[in-house]
Amino acid sequence: MKNIILIIILLAGFSMSSPAQEIITGLSENPVIRAEYERMQSQGTDNSRNIKDEITPITLPFFDDFTQTWIYPDENRWIDDNVYINSNYGYHSVNWGVATMDAIDSKGKLHENASQFPFPADSLTSRPIRLDSIFSPAPRALTIGDSIYMSFYYQPQGRANQPEGPDSLILQFGYYTGDSVFAYTYDSIWVPLSEYIHETDTVFPGDTIYSPPGCAEGIFVIADQYYYYTDLIQLPCDSVFVPEFKWKRIWSSKGMSLQEFYDQYGTYCRQVMIPVTDSARYFQKGFQFRFLNYASLASDFNASWKSNCDQWNIDLVYLNLGRKQTDTVYRKVNFAERAPSMLKSYEAMPFPQYVNDPTNEMKASLDMTITNLDSSIYNSTYYYVVYEIDGPFQYLYPGGNCNLFPFNLNGYQSCISCAAHACPPANFIFPLSTKDSAEFEIRHIIIGDISSQDTIADTVSFRQKFFNYYAYDDGTPEEGYGLTPAGSMLAYRFRLNVKDTLRAVQMYFNRTLNNANEKLFNLMVWRDNNGKPGEVMYSQPDQLVAYSDNLLGFHTYMLKEPLQVNGVFYIGWEQQTGDNLNLGYDRYNDAQQDIFYNSTGEWFQSTFHGALMMRPMLGDKFELIGLDEHAVSEGSILPYPNPLDGSRIGFRCSGKYLEKDVTERLSVSIFGVPGEKVFEGRFESNLNAGNLAPGLYIIRITDPTGQVISTSKLIKK
Repeated sequence: MKNIILIIILLAGFSMSSPAQEIITGLSENPVIRAEYERMQSQGTDNSRNIKDEITPITLPFFDDFTQTWIYPDENRWIDDNVYINSNYGYHSVNWGVATMDAIDSKGKLHENASQFPFPADSLTSRPIRLDSIFSPAPRALTIGDSIYMSFYYQPQGRANQPEGPDSLILQFGYYTGDSVFAYTYDSIWVPLSEYIHETDTVFPGDTIYSPPGCAEGIFVIADQYYYYTDLIQLPCDSVFVPEFKWKRIWSSKGMSLQEFYDQYGTYCRQVMIPVTDSARYFQKGFQFRFLNYASLASDFNASWKSNCDQWNIDLVYLNLGRKQTDTVYRKVNFAERAPSMLKSYEAMPFPQYVNDPTNEMKASLDMTITNLDSSIYNSTYYYVVYEIDGPFQYLYPGGNCNLFPFNLNGYQSCISCAAHACPPANFIFPLSTKDSAEFEIRHIIIGDISSQDTIADTVSFRQKFFNYYAYDDGTPEEGYGLTPAGSMLAYRFRLNVKDTLRAVQMYFNRTLNNANEKLFNLMVWRDNNGKPGEVMYSQPDQLVAYSDNLLGFHTYMLKEPLQVNGVFYIGWEQQTGDNLNLGYDRYNDAQQDIFYNSTGEWFQSTFHGALMMRPMLGDKFELIGLDEHAVSEGSILPYPNPLDGSRIGFRCSGKYLEKDVTERLSVSIFGVPGEKVFEGRFESNLNAGNLAPGLYIIRITDPTGQVISTSKLIKK
């Protein structure tokens, strides 16, 4: 059962003393997809790419690891755009990027055919692929002897909602049958019924009327009303037939929880290997494959509870010849999770609070999930670099060399065998100053084979923010959190290092169907009482659930009177209704131990793992203007081709960086390993970077003030 159904059952079957009043739901819309779709529409860009007749077939090999920043599938490989490319929903996969299939469409909203019964939801369809021939080193036809295999990794649920048994994931192969099928008619003509019937006859609804001689043979209409001798009727006169294309189910998996999946297979992500052996059907230039998922909503009767569900994550899709059943490895090393915060408890915190106890705020060590997808052991190199944004501070952690064993035999890099890579120490502190804010970029680099010409490597980055707020969350909701019944209270715990002034509380509420969660609540602040909320310090009644106009922007609830806080305090709300307020819930981070709720007069710790998107704002007085600037996605600049074979680097721009008057003021710097600058110059969309030696490079793009606006990795062949 979905989470919300489980909660309803619990509420019906237990007394009000049961600690079962928490509600976790999916999203009724994906705000990231919705914002990108609306941006494209405003620019006149159509993201519908599934008109197969206009698509040029591609050649082998086909490979996608979904490590991209754009949320839609790469149009060089895929023809539709329902799935969500992201680094949020995957849990301990083989790679930090995944393609997530769920109940949300390409516009960021629930599919129009969504229901409480299993319905076809997302699709991920390849471009037509030339399985009839290869063209290198010389053109020739493909045969069964070429041993063509398709492989991919998949995972149910990830960090979101588990698919039920009927909510399956399906793989299909598509092919032309060689036959033709009717597509549509044209050249309709008007014909008097007197040519068909006598004066006393009648054509009844449901009767068949064939087109007259001179039109295509065998076409007809079914009457939808009564016709008489003196009437005219419009009949089709010609037909269009197209080559018949069919889909055949090749593989499927029934829905299950991630824990059930792990118990069954001993891994959080499973690889599937499928031989392509039916040459009569598939060895043609129009071959395609597609993934489909069936989903089912938890409820149809309450708009605030109709939400996204039944997630599947797909990764490392690979189709090529010359493979075999045991060909399950890739010459590839990865970080399988995003870069972590350096702070022990928070994703972000006020800089004055950090400065007052920096050592205790830092993690002792980081958790880096590193994979080697090859069959060979690599003597890998790892390091991380810390850069101050708009400041001089830099720090390099040299992790040295360590054996990185194959993932299919040993799993992730182990802290036992290589702590310097898998569990590197955070053995520094950010520079202390009297500034009220600061920001740092931490880049992690793993190089799998430093001695090879075709160096394999991966890079992930994290922005450590010290602004005027605390955050356990990463700023992106995967689900929603709520309480019931009326009078329920939610409290979120924070710890100060020095006395401060609480001036506002930021909250991110998910939009629901018809804004059904726009209800009133009382904003609350509590003192600590032996690890739980105690005396009420502040109450501000009649606050309305509201949304920010900015992408992933928080709404700011200003306190009418600034509040002095010290030590441990709690922020939250008291509900005026039993409705689900649907606060953003981050499944990537876990602040469960700091979330408390009270529906019965007694405080309980949350039973769910995640982080509320609720943030206290402290420090000096500030204006509301620009509060959401840190959460706004202005666009991106990405280098291509990558890997690079030559001296010219192209850049793919989006958002405001599509404007020439913006990009012509930018600068480009290229850094080699482990940080030496090898190029610096003015930004150009087709940049001549000179003779770069083979290896891994970091490309940094800055604006006229020196602000870093883009950091990307580039591998030079």
